[in-house]
Amino acid sequence: MRWQALSRHEAQSILANGLSCTTQGEGLRIAAIAECLRAACFLRAMPTENRGAWTPVASLSLTSLTRKHLGPIWPGMLDDTEAKPGVLSILDSLEQIGDLVRVEKGWLPPPPRAIRSQDGYAVVLGGGPSPRFPRSVKARALGRVRVIPTSLCAGWLDMGDPSDWIGAPLEGLATWSSNFLMQASRRFTSCPTDVAPVSVYVQGRWSELVSQPSNSGHFLAKCRTENIVSYFIGKFHCGRLEQLASIEASDARRLRFYLDLEAGRPCKMQIESSPRFVTLRSYRRLPPEQEKALLLGWELPRTESDHAGLKIHVIPVETFPIVRCALEGLGIVLVERGGAQGRI
Repeated sequence: MRWQALSRHEAQSILANGLSCTTQGEGLRIAAIAECLRAACFLRAMPTENRGAWTPVASLSLTSLTRKHLGPIWPGMLDDTEAKPGVLSILDSLEQIGDLVRVEKGWLPPPPRAIRSQDGYAVVLGGGPSPRFPRSVKARALGRVRVIPTSLCAGWLDMGDPSDWIGAPLEGLATWSSNFLMQASRRFTSCPTDVAPVSVYVQGRWSELVSQPSNSGHFLAKCRTENIVSYFIGKFHCGRLEQLASIEASDARRLRFYLDLEAGRPCKMQIESSPRFVTLRSYRRLPPEQEKALLLGWELPRTESDHAGLKIHVIPVETFPIVRCALEGLGIVLVERGGAQGRI
């Protein structure tokens, strides 16, 4: 046997071919890490000789093995930042989308399932690494997920609806918001005397309460104590806070999109479309259910000239219909933006 040294570029090309990954850069890096984590979890968890119970695999075992195999190809595997997720971040995100399952003592691979996209494509989640799929099923790796033609699901996988996978409130944004505000009003308590300076959400923006002296009624509000932001629904009279009901930050995020629609100012996000990708530019955090959909793509690092709150996500066209479903559920308007996509 003769060993031959490869350049990192050649090694990445071999990986891309093996994964049927048609993108380079960040999309390929995340695809390789995700598949290595799936393979490590499956091989370490499966019972010996297919007998006995599956054994959960510890996070450290999965991440260490992945770094060992891919570290020579992508130096800096120990980095774990929001803009460039490391191995542990990608492992956690596989749980969010349902590709791996976290149990009490570690991780297990769940049974495979398919999520319907559009144009004849489906996203496959679970089932271990791609070589465990039936021989007739050739999956393409696109970032964290694998995509196959829907025709290959027949006789193998049941097809799930995108809205079920997203998991947003079934009653829709308007009904959820109305019920949420009603329930919050039933929990009103007296306002503390030492409440920090309050901001209220009015006409699509946060405003200091002192600048809204005539406001009366129920409003989404927040206050900051040191580094902690607390959200609540407040009952105001002539610009004075009388009662309040605390709420979770994730609920405040969802409610803001409804209030934007009510004010006739729906949230807008810019997109750039190409034959292979849709680039989404966002300045707003989404509720957890919709934010999960962005994991069907990957995030690009900001440049020095970008706004501090800007997040740029690249979504393959095969998975973008699911992302669109999540965004439209919040009343978000997608606006096509001109320009080249040189950063993908």
